[in-house]
Amino acid sequence: MSNINQDIQASHKILTLLEDANAQSEYILDTVPGVFLIINEKFEILRGNVEFSNIFKIDYEKMLRFDFSTLFEHEVWSIFQKHFSILDNDDSQNSIKFELSISSKSSFGSAKPFFWHLTKMKGGNNAEGKIYSIMGEDISQLRESENKLLNVFASIPLGILTINEKGNVEDTYSSYLSCLLGSDDFNGRSFKEIIFDPIMDDLTRDEIKGIENVYNCLNNTETCFEATVDSFPKQIFFHKKIDSMTPPGDKRKDGKFLKISYKPVAYEGIVKRLLLIIEDRTTIIKAEKDQANASKLEQQSKALYETAIRDPLTGLYTRLYMEESVQDLLDKQDNNALDDISLVMFDIDHFKHVNDTYGHDIGDIVLKEVAAIILEFVSGTDIPIRFGGEEFLVFLPKNGEQGFTLAEQVRKKVEKLVVNINDLALTVTISGGIAERQAGEEVLQLIKRADTQLYQAKEDGRNRNIF
Repeated sequence: MSNINQDIQASHKILTLLEDANAQSEYILDTVPGVFLIINEKFEILRGNVEFSNIFKIDYEKMLRFDFSTLFEHEVWSIFQKHFSILDNDDSQNSIKFELSISSKSSFGSAKPFFWHLTKMKGGNNAEGKIYSIMGEDISQLRESENKLLNVFASIPLGILTINEKGNVEDTYSSYLSCLLGSDDFNGRSFKEIIFDPIMDDLTRDEIKGIENVYNCLNNTETCFEATVDSFPKQIFFHKKIDSMTPPGDKRKDGKFLKISYKPVAYEGIVKRLLLIIEDRTTIIKAEKDQANASKLEQQSKALYETAIRDPLTGLYTRLYMEESVQDLLDKQDNNALDDISLVMFDIDHFKHVNDTYGHDIGDIVLKEVAAIILEFVSGTDIPIRFGGEEFLVFLPKNGEQGFTLAEQVRKKVEKLVVNINDLALTVTISGGIAERQAGEEVLQLIKRADTQLYQAKEDGRNRNIF
């Protein structure tokens, strides 16, 4: 084979390789996501990808030398020109990134947000002059997602904002913030001025120190934040700044109880921003106070009721309580919910002699000691009552024999009772009458029968029980 043929074949292979390489580069450019262009200093398109052709509705084959500037409205193209001018006049800057919504003359009814990256390419050539590459990414879906998120923030009853390392409000993320703080002017202002200055006179020394700690943790380490976050003011009563002569009650009418949460936004371990979440807890706190007041009233009512139904000297129930509770007991038996009911009626023997001889103060001590013995032996279902003077009643949901057993336990312990008063050792005894309720019997009839048995115990010598 001659050298000429070999040269031709070699040249053919080189051309084939170059064509394959060019085709490959074309494929790579066309698969770049978003818009990709190369233009000259006259803004003529030298190369564009398929996505650019599709977005701007330009025939792919007619793209070469198409004037890029004619694709946009005047205002949009002016912004592009401004950035190209920066690249031309600043040798230290080879690329610029910016966000710009575009609306082409032929394609868009409404503007779409794009993120643009302009690059001044090195070299260039004499024919085309300066060469630029343009990349544009459609970020409309990203902005749509952000708007949805902002709508969520706006719809929840929370105030959300960020403060920068100087303590100034950088961004707000909730329209509810205006409702909470009574203002629309936030950006760039000190968060202390907005939130705490109106209520500075109401803050404690520790809360004021906590505000200082918020500033100290900004542009400081996360460790510093963690060490001081507990001191930050977390619950305040917020109201607009008012005249010092205004009565405290008036400002509370329009005020709110606010809960503040602090979240650090750190870069490489340094807190550059704080996210503040503000919650209106006025309704909750008022409800808690109302509940506490209701609970207090309930306790007071119970105390008053206990005073009404409890004998203050002995701790036994009063006759007032007997009228309600004993009737309930009888009704249960009448409705077959109880099998038996019995009554024990006690009377301290010769108690008048104790009062006449030693005085009513000593008599009261004896009454308390005897009542304590009765309470010792009754169960939770029994109803012990101070009936009057030195007389006591015990209603039991039990039969007469069980009532007699209780009466004997009480009598034997009272018999051993010694009341020591100075040099005096006083002893007393007690007598009792027991009656078991008959079918349909009223409470007064039952008491009368027990009283008859008690009278018989007294007649038989006292210090005894009779059933």
